[in-house]
Amino acid sequence: MRKSIFLAFFMMAFFSVALAQQTWVETTISKEAGKKLEFSIAPQIRFDEGFSTEEYFLDAGMEYKLSKYFKLGTQYRLGNKMNKNNEAEAFGRFAIDAKTGFKWNNFEPGFRLRFTNSDDFEDDEKKNYLRYKFGLEYHWKKLNLKPYVAFEIYQNLTENDFDKRKYETGIMYKINKHHQIGSYWRINENLNKNKSVAVIGISYKLNL
Repeated sequence: MRKSIFLAFFMMAFFSVALAQQTWVETTISKEAGKKLEFSIAPQIRFDEGFSTEEYFLDAGMEYKLSKYFKLGTQYRLGNKMNKNNEAEAFGRFAIDAKTGFKWNNFEPGFRLRFTNSDDFEDDEKKNYLRYKFGLEYHWKKLNLKPYVAFEIYQNLTENDFDKRKYETGIMYKINKHHQIGSYWRINENLNKNKSVAVIGISYKLNL
């Protein structure tokens, strides 16, 4: 059964890369400090449609559990982005999160509100944003699978309008209590430019 799940992941990723305009590969390493505090680092590399490196960065963050239903977090991103001359330009971004969610049977709906100074799209504009993310996960406990869907919309606080949004569907597989792998399909839409980008993502999570 485990071999079949791994094979399905690799096949899904292989065929999706052919359809996507960008490919993102990310790793998250997290460590709990007590029952309420968690630290994490997350390196990521993003490739364009020609599979050339577009940007690479490292996220470092922490999350505090206020109660069973609420969490607060902060994050800073430091990395390099390739310009039109294929030269790396350094950039930084911060984010502050508030999360809530609950479990109902095998379903887990959730909501995240994020304040950040970057839109996290391909143009990486330096403007303040509020990002509203709604998600729904399903815990398929027998197979250690977690399929999910998510929708996120961006409010540009400088222009006071909603100018970007994301649609995402994906799946995570829990190998054991420390290791998880996943894959997702995402559509990034820039509403002002009437432009969209398809992204395939491959992820790995390590809980220390």
